[in-house]
Amino acid sequence: MINYSMQELDLITELPEPIIQHIMSFLTYKDAAKMSVLSKHFASAWNCFPSISFDETLNMGSCYVSGFLSRRPPRIALKFFCFSFNLEDSYEQPINGIDSAIRYAIENKVKELKLDIVGRQKFKFQAHYNLPMKVFSAHSIRVLSLKGFMLEPPQNLTVNCPSIKELNLEKCKGMQTLKISGEKLKIVVIELCQGLDKVEIDASNLESFSFGGGAHSSCRINLVTCKSLKYLSLRNAQVTDEWIKHEVAQFLRLEVLKLVYCRLLENFHVSNSNLKTVELRNCFKLQKIEIYARSLNTFVYGGDLKPSQVIIYSPCVHAKLSLSADRGLSDHWYTNLREFLACFDHCKELEIDCDMDMALIVPINVRKNLLAPLYDLNYLKLVTEQKPENINDLVDGLMWLAPRLSKLSFISNCQEKSLKFEYDKARTIEDDLDCCKLRPIKCWRHSIRKVTMGNFDDCENMILEKFLAESALRLEATSREGNACAEV
Repeated sequence: MINYSMQELDLITELPEPIIQHIMSFLTYKDAAKMSVLSKHFASAWNCFPSISFDETLNMGSCYVSGFLSRRPPRIALKFFCFSFNLEDSYEQPINGIDSAIRYAIENKVKELKLDIVGRQKFKFQAHYNLPMKVFSAHSIRVLSLKGFMLEPPQNLTVNCPSIKELNLEKCKGMQTLKISGEKLKIVVIELCQGLDKVEIDASNLESFSFGGGAHSSCRINLVTCKSLKYLSLRNAQVTDEWIKHEVAQFLRLEVLKLVYCRLLENFHVSNSNLKTVELRNCFKLQKIEIYARSLNTFVYGGDLKPSQVIIYSPCVHAKLSLSADRGLSDHWYTNLREFLACFDHCKELEIDCDMDMALIVPINVRKNLLAPLYDLNYLKLVTEQKPENINDLVDGLMWLAPRLSKLSFISNCQEKSLKFEYDKARTIEDDLDCCKLRPIKCWRHSIRKVTMGNFDDCENMILEKFLAESALRLEATSREGNACAEV
C-alpha cells in the first residue's frame, strides 16, 4: 500500500476522477480498494472503477459483493469483471449471489468476464452451477473465461458466441460433445474438461486453438472450417496420422503446431509451407516423422529414440531435442542415439537436453563401429541441470558426435559457457593419430587450430586448456574470451 503525507493526499484528492482511476489501475485490486477509503472523492472514483474483481475464496463474503455492487452508480461500462466464488458442496448452491453478479456484469456491458467456481477440497472441481447461456450470447463480452462449471446430467452443448473473440474453458465437466461457433472468435482454449468426447469449432476467423485433455482423454477434434488458424496445440487428443496429414494441410496460415501425449500418432507426416514451429512431445508410438515446410525454423522433440526416421525439409531449422535415456545405457542405446542424431546433421543449430550426460558420451569401443552422426553440424548446445562431473569426457563425447563444430555451448541455470573452434583446413589430414587409422572421417583431434573458451570458471579453464593441449594434434593456441591467446 502506498503511504501518502497529508499534503500529498490533499493534492491527489483534487485530481479529476478519471486520473484517480488511472492511478488506481496501477495498484493491485486490494490496494486500490484500500485507497478508496481515504476520501469521499477516492470512494466515488472507486465506485465507478471500470474493473471489478471479487474472490469469495478469501472470505470476502457474498454480503460484501452485493453491497459493493448496490453502491455503484447504474450503467457504468465495465472493462473487466472477475468473480471467484465458493460453493460449499456439490448439492447446496448459493446461486442467488452468483446469478446477480453475472447479471450485473452483463447489464453493465462488461468486455472481459472471468468466472471461477471453487468447491471444498474434498469436492474439488465437483461443484456444479447451471451457467446462464446468455453469457455466451452477450453482445458486450469480448473475452470469456469459465472455470469449474458442471452440467448435470452430462449433455451435448452447443454455444453460439456472436461477439466473443477469446473463449477459455477450464475444468468444466458434464459436456459430452461441445460445439462452438462464432464469426468473431479468434482464440479458443479448452483445458482439462473431463468427459469430453468431441470438440467441434465452426469459426472461420479462429487464429488460435489449444486443447489439453486429461491423461485418459480420448477427445476427437473437428476444426475443418477454421481456415484462418495460425496456432494449434493439442495435448491428450485423439488425433490420427490421417488427421494430421490431411487436416493440417488445409490450414494454409498455420505457423505453430504442438502435439503432446497424442497416443495414436505413429507416422507423422505434415506438409505446410507456412509452418514455422513444430513441437512433438511424448507421442510414444511415433515411428516416423516427415515434415515438408520450407518456412520451418524450429523443431522440438521430446521423448525416446523410437522414431527410426526423421525427415525435415527446411533450409535453416533449429532443432531442440529433449531425450529420455535408458537407465542401462547399453550399446543398443548408443547405436540408436547415433542413428537418431544423424537425422539432424543438416540443422542450422542443434540443442540437446538429456536427463543423463553420460548418455551422450559414446564409449570408445562402440565408436569403432560407428561414424560420427553430425559431421556437417556447426553449432551444438547442451542443456544441463547441473555442472558436468567430467567436463573433458563430455567435450570429447560431444565432439565425437559433431567433429566439425564452430561452437559448442553448455546451458545451465540460464548461464551459457562456450567453446569456439577454428580449424586448419589447408593442410592435408593424414593418419597421424591411432584413433582414426583407415577411417574415412577423422575425429576432431586432427584439425583444430585454435579454441576460444567463454564464461568458464578458472578451474574449468585450466582443465580444458590442459585437455585440449594434450588431445588436439595441431592446436596452436587457446584463449579465454576477452583475454590474450595462450600459445600451446
